Amino acid sequence: MSHKFTQIILILLILSTQAPAQFDANHPELTWRVIETEHFKVYYHQGLEKLAPRAAQIAEDAYSPIASFYNFEPNSKVRIILKDTEDYANGAAYYYHNTIEIWVSNLDFALRGSTDWLPNVITHELTHIISLQIARKSSRRIPAIFVNYLQYQGEGKRDDILAGYPNVLAAYAIPATIIPPWFAEGTAQYMAPGAQHDHWDSHRDMILRQATRNGSLLTRAEMSVFGAKTGLGFEKVYDHGYSLTLFIVDTFGRDKLPELYRQMKVWWRTDFGGAVRATLGISASELHTRWVASLEKRYATQIAQIETSPAQGDLIREDGYLNLHPRWSPDGTKLAYLSNKGRDYGRTSLMVYTLADSSVELAAPSAVTAFDWSTDGSQFLYARHSQPNKYGGRQWDLYTIDPKAAKSSLFQNVKTAIGLARATFPGETRLSTGLRGIHPAYSPDGTEIAFIKNGGGSTNLCILDIAADTIRYLTSFDDGSQVATPRWSPDGSQIAFSLYRSGTLRDIATIPTTGGDYTVRVASRATDRDPCWTPDGSSFVFASDQDGIFNLYRANLSNGTIDRLTRVYGGAFQPHVHPDGNRIAYAHYGKNAYEIRVISQPLNESIETNIFRVEPFAPAPPKPAIASRPYKNEFATTTILPRLAIDSGKLKLGAIAGSDDVLRKQTFFISGLLAHDLDMDLYALYEYRKKRPTFFLEAYRLSRHVEEDVISRDQDFRIYNRTFALTGIEIGGKYTLRRGGTIDARLVYNRTGAVLDQARFNGLNRDILAATTLNGFDLALTYRLDAIGRSRDSEINPRSGRRLALRYDRYFNWFISGFEENTSLIVETYDRYFYNQLSLDWNEFIPVAPGRSALSFRFFGGVIDSEVDDTFDFFLGGLPGMKGYTFYSMEGRRALMLRSAYRFPLWSHIDRQTGPIYSDQVYGAFFAGIARAWDGTPDDAILKRGWKRELGTQLRYDATSFYLFPTRASLDIAYGFDHVPLQRVGDPLERSGLKVYFTLLFGFVTDVGKGNF
Repeated sequence: MSHKFTQIILILLILSTQAPAQFDANHPELTWRVIETEHFKVYYHQGLEKLAPRAAQIAEDAYSPIASFYNFEPNSKVRIILKDTEDYANGAAYYYHNTIEIWVSNLDFALRGSTDWLPNVITHELTHIISLQIARKSSRRIPAIFVNYLQYQGEGKRDDILAGYPNVLAAYAIPATIIPPWFAEGTAQYMAPGAQHDHWDSHRDMILRQATRNGSLLTRAEMSVFGAKTGLGFEKVYDHGYSLTLFIVDTFGRDKLPELYRQMKVWWRTDFGGAVRATLGISASELHTRWVASLEKRYATQIAQIETSPAQGDLIREDGYLNLHPRWSPDGTKLAYLSNKGRDYGRTSLMVYTLADSSVELAAPSAVTAFDWSTDGSQFLYARHSQPNKYGGRQWDLYTIDPKAAKSSLFQNVKTAIGLARATFPGETRLSTGLRGIHPAYSPDGTEIAFIKNGGGSTNLCILDIAADTIRYLTSFDDGSQVATPRWSPDGSQIAFSLYRSGTLRDIATIPTTGGDYTVRVASRATDRDPCWTPDGSSFVFASDQDGIFNLYRANLSNGTIDRLTRVYGGAFQPHVHPDGNRIAYAHYGKNAYEIRVISQPLNESIETNIFRVEPFAPAPPKPAIASRPYKNEFATTTILPRLAIDSGKLKLGAIAGSDDVLRKQTFFISGLLAHDLDMDLYALYEYRKKRPTFFLEAYRLSRHVEEDVISRDQDFRIYNRTFALTGIEIGGKYTLRRGGTIDARLVYNRTGAVLDQARFNGLNRDILAATTLNGFDLALTYRLDAIGRSRDSEINPRSGRRLALRYDRYFNWFISGFEENTSLIVETYDRYFYNQLSLDWNEFIPVAPGRSALSFRFFGGVIDSEVDDTFDFFLGGLPGMKGYTFYSMEGRRALMLRSAYRFPLWSHIDRQTGPIYSDQVYGAFFAGIARAWDGTPDDAILKRGWKRELGTQLRYDATSFYLFPTRASLDIAYGFDHVPLQRVGDPLERSGLKVYFTLLFGFVTDVGKGNF
């Protein structure tokens, strides 16, 4: 009978039947309502009462043009979920569920221009909902087919092991909708005739122009996946895709867009190139070549005009691809700016450049939007995302920092590292909580702060009185209008700011600091933004793209004249005038994206003022009220994923099915596999997220049949087969801490049993012997922290941060010891094992040279406080542990393991499409480990339970399949140098030797599991 059956079955559950993770906070504080129209249901919470009817009208206005263009209508009303719980802007289209999610904060970042966010994002996502469905190869209920393969490691001659741990593990998905992201996002930005709220703006043109000029356009293969790209790389997929979509429309006609989608509906077609040839009559490669040639021709003329008289100034800093918001110190000796130096994505730090020696120092590790110096130049005022509030939302708050403050204590740093203390920076003072404030600026006397307050889909200009801790609003927009970059006039009487109103582009206005109406100062037919006063207060410098490229201009407020100051190749933004009035620092989009430049000899070319004349603005009439109702539980379409598995050579068929309610407050998930011999894998999950914590109920039933024909002449019987089964139920709660860690508390019940089909040797009296081998309860409490630094290769090669799991278990197990004698019925007898178990699993990642290499260190320690059957031991070998030894070969009530690995890039940019697979990068690694599992008894020495050593190497391969699914493979070869611990005294000694492992999954197998082995 297999004593190790429970462990291996639970491992299979963990690795092959996981429900999709939910990343949203529960937000029990929200009260939801629903607006229903002819084609939509709009779900919204308190604070969005004015926004929701507008969203419903926008969606209805866009529906008919898009449905007509693609000649398709969804078979149910489309759901739109509006959210404003955190300062985050995005949209998502779940086209298999006819559901759209919108985070209503305006999308305002350095790589995109200004748009009316709500019409833009709703129409964009609705285009996805409709266009992608005409490319479906199957029912809306079946988005993909899953294939699994498992092979198990041998455990030598051990007869107590039903199956070893998997040493080959694969999971692969074949989607029913196959569309490259450049085309999906390009057409979503194009939208449809009659419903086009996005446009090819100067930001997009700037990115594409500089990429063309500098030879950094994405290849056709790169455009077809998101993959391991930086934030700039992601944006290029959108940017290039939109441009190529417009090229198709201009060259072949807009009717080709729906036809390209329909060509991908053909069940056997997995390559978008086939759809291109069938629709456009040329290859995908030829299409890309023609598009690139058109860009080179168009931009050559534009660049030639600039080259006649460029005016860019001097390059100061270009580390990273975001260097933004330069700001001179009050004495003019330093220049502060935001930079994402050393990062692959958009998180920026506040840096200080000293003119005298060109040195750069870090002032604040995290800051967003425009910031300010204190009046004496000793501190900075800035905004950043605070840690999640008590409901899980992350919002902007205002902070000050003294860069010269003392460093944090070691104790504070350790608490922060393991998620037990709020991340604070030395010298930092938090000025607000839940303010949702950005773009802070001190008044000239330092007593007040102007800032922009976000909320309800609009932003407003406010002033914070520092001493009184009171706020007054200077604007009161609630129609989606956006304001940004406020700047006090030198005398403190006015604030200049950027203003975006629905139906216009961004303008520049001023408003009295005592309150009153604002006055639009510059409002060309283009985008005018980022005002900065000159030191004498007579003028302000600003950025405008009135000729198609953003450049700097100066507007004289007294006589109304406007002068051009720069002529750049990329784009000039966010100017700040030096205190002496003779130099201007600004952010320029250069060869490697945003850089900091200083110009001391501007062009000073006079511009016709009628270019910047103020156009009259008529606000949109108010929308009529639409009736709403309280939200009641409403479940989305049940998704079904057919599943095929080969488990140790045995074919199994089954499916995964699941459904959420519309707001993801409840989830049902079930997975099942069945083999011809009735081997069964069943798993079900219910999650309840209406409150905090998240409550869950899991249940599973698994069985394994072992066909045998064992004959024992001595005992005069025959065994035909054995059946082993596990039934489990887990109930508990999960809580995400505000500082990043999670706590998981659960009660687990496990029952295992065995059935023996046997007969006497003469074939008579065949009967079934059934027994329950384990009844066990576990009260488990786990603390987990996943704090890996985010980077484009953090999946294949974590380079900073840590993962840890600290777990405590209180077990109550009744384990079979035999049967009662002299009874006519089979009555099991049990040994009772009640004990405590504690374990810690810690992985630490450190960047090292050269390039993007990394060192990792792992510690695992565990202890069981009582004598138990070896079924309940720790196991340290196999794929998740010491790979030079089999999973069950290292076992004991005490366990220690130390492992380290050095990982390095072998091929960091493959960029090759082979069939449905796009190859991205390959990393190699060398690893070593030492570990011991033992009981703490004299038998440890006899059974060779000493320290065991290993060395090994690993290859990791990162790819994307079908333009969509991550495909990550790893090959491990490990050698165990020491003898395998003995099971019994007298067993022969065996050296562990060579072990090989292979995985092909959606992610790499991480070392930290459930906290124990």
